[in-house]
Amino acid sequence: DVILSLLENISDGLQVWPEVVKAHVMAELPFMATENIMMECVKAGGDRQELHEVIRVHSMDAGAVVKGEGKPNDLMQRIKNDPLFAPVHSKLDEMIDPRKFCGRAPEQVDEFMAEEVNPVLEQHKD
Repeated sequence: DVILSLLENISDGLQVWPEVVKAHVMAELPFMATENIMMECVKAGGDRQELHEVIRVHSMDAGAVVKGEGKPNDLMQRIKNDPLFAPVHSKLDEMIDPRKFCGRAPEQVDEFMAEEVNPVLEQHKD
């Protein structure tokens, strides 16, 4: 009971601001997408080692701008401006779609709700 009371005290009045969440996700997503970007360029004939080094430098520079200067993440713009990544320039927006980075999370939530939560709620619906 004490744990539930503590949880209620912590979460009471909790608000989720979807646009703030989206902004945070989009600030970090370019870093998460670098492997996919690099591999698409390799499939198009690029040299993996060269691409890896260039994307590492771009990532470090973009990270310095975000963390050191407090400015928005400009990694995607750096990649768009680099001819080495020309094979993916037209695909970059779809490559950083957040839905491509959540794995099985939606299905796992549905399964958890169906198998664990809903039976307990049904049992205690009175």
